[in-house]
Amino acid sequence: MKSLRCGIVMSAFALFLCACGPDHQSQGTGKQAAQEAPPPVSHTVFAPYINDVNKAKQVQNTVNAQKQALDRAVQAQTSASSSPAPSAQTQD
Repeated sequence: MKSLRCGIVMSAFALFLCACGPDHQSQGTGKQAAQEAPPPVSHTVFAPYINDVNKAKQVQNTVNAQKQALDRAVQAQTSASSSPAPSAQTQD
């Protein structure tokens, strides 16, 4: 009887240790990662500010693209004309 009780206690202890171990099923699945992901920006109190920052970044990208196009046009103009620019001095 005593050995049966000891066996039951040891089995319960082993089950307890197994239950406290790491969860091997959640390590490889995307479900756990999806549950821990932050909420979308539209559901936070900072959404208006983040949207403003994103809009400003888009405007900056547009301005940078326009500047690069203008720089290329100026470079093409200056490389096409091999003669020096006329001087700004006037003759008296």
